[in-house]
Amino acid sequence: MRKPLCLLAIVIGALSYAHLNAQDQVRSGPPPAIRELVEATMKAINANSTEWEAFARERFSTAFLEKSTPDSRRQMHERLRADFGTVTLERAMWQGPDAPLELSITGSTGAVGVVGLEIAEASPPRISNLTVDRGKRERGAGPVVDGVPPPPVNSTMSVDELNQALHRYFSDLTTRDAFSGVALVAKGGVPVFLNAYGMADRANKIPNSIRTRFNIGSINKTFTQVAIGQLIRDGKLAPTDTIGKILPDYPQEISKSATIEQLLSHRAGIADFFGPEFNRADKQQFRGNADYFRFVGAQPPAFAPGARNQYCNGCYITLGAIIERVSGMPYERYVDEQVFRRAEMTSTGYPRTDQPAADIAIGYTRRGSDGTLQSNVAMHGLTGSAAGGGYSTALDLLTYVKAVRAGRFPSADPDFGIAGGAPGVSAVVEAEGDWTVIVITNQDPPTGERIGVALIRALRAKN
Repeated sequence: MRKPLCLLAIVIGALSYAHLNAQDQVRSGPPPAIRELVEATMKAINANSTEWEAFARERFSTAFLEKSTPDSRRQMHERLRADFGTVTLERAMWQGPDAPLELSITGSTGAVGVVGLEIAEASPPRISNLTVDRGKRERGAGPVVDGVPPPPVNSTMSVDELNQALHRYFSDLTTRDAFSGVALVAKGGVPVFLNAYGMADRANKIPNSIRTRFNIGSINKTFTQVAIGQLIRDGKLAPTDTIGKILPDYPQEISKSATIEQLLSHRAGIADFFGPEFNRADKQQFRGNADYFRFVGAQPPAFAPGARNQYCNGCYITLGAIIERVSGMPYERYVDEQVFRRAEMTSTGYPRTDQPAADIAIGYTRRGSDGTLQSNVAMHGLTGSAAGGGYSTALDLLTYVKAVRAGRFPSADPDFGIAGGAPGVSAVVEAEGDWTVIVITNQDPPTGERIGVALIRALRAKN
């Protein structure tokens, strides 16, 4: 894994161990006892809290049980279900008894992640530690979920051949209502395919265009990381600075010792803003990162700083507050002046969803209680935050990739993959070698990510 101050802390470098998909895992891979533990773990995650506790008492090691309480284990399970809903195993990764067992999962909420199990030597094997990394995926390991037909392209095609093949591919997906958004493929920073499909506003019959701005979810976290990197470069922050040093009035005393590095790397334990409290809250109150920060700061932390690694939107909202305190200006203004303008991104920002514009794509989701297609506007705040929810275009995201590769930002890596997802939001940027693939949609995840990853894989092929 790359260092926390790289362009995106959740980007995962190519893994050195082999991976097997969920079906192949039954036939080969880990020994039977480990496969049985995987099956038991998945069953327990999808069960109720009573069954989860029974699983913990049976399959957690004695030391691990002693480190937790029934209440903390229940909260762990409730958090898993809140983040992921019903969980499906995509693949299990196993290096042997000296390495953690990693379960790559997809949830019915659209979230993806990795459940890490440290295994104690016992018969049967027992779990000595369990971590959940929401949003993590293996790089180059293929689509997050099955169901995307392989794009009929490869790196030897001419520009005309690529355009014809990809237009047929995305047109077919759109006809089946499997895609609505914009797809861009660039080689050497120059677009070789750029097209829009589907509707930005179904009610008013406004089609998507290449200039349509889409909610890009957690891709916004990379802008927060760049901003923090700038402040560190300029000597205004240090990776070891704590929340308590920068924000001495922070209301959660236990979290004041969390460092900038821990916030960046999802190890600070700050409460997330997603969950029952946010669902009940009046979304009109969330008009900027400062509003999200007040909400997050009032919530008790998930764990003490450094205790474990867990995907953390609250960490990035807190980083946004730190940027505000150090720079003396609102987070949104800072990233506009110091990131978007420096990258020459002219269509990226944090528009208010209660002030709709013709170039804004409305997100559509089936994540509601009845499963019917509906607008996602009432499911989030009026604007995004330092953790995600800003808007951009495919061309602006390509401009950002080019700025990164030109070295305009500190601690940036030329090759990277970043994705964002929420109800009615799914976007991905894959920059690898000469190729850049950008897919942004106003549909549920993992629509954009799985298409984008499948496309970059196809372009790596020679024929």
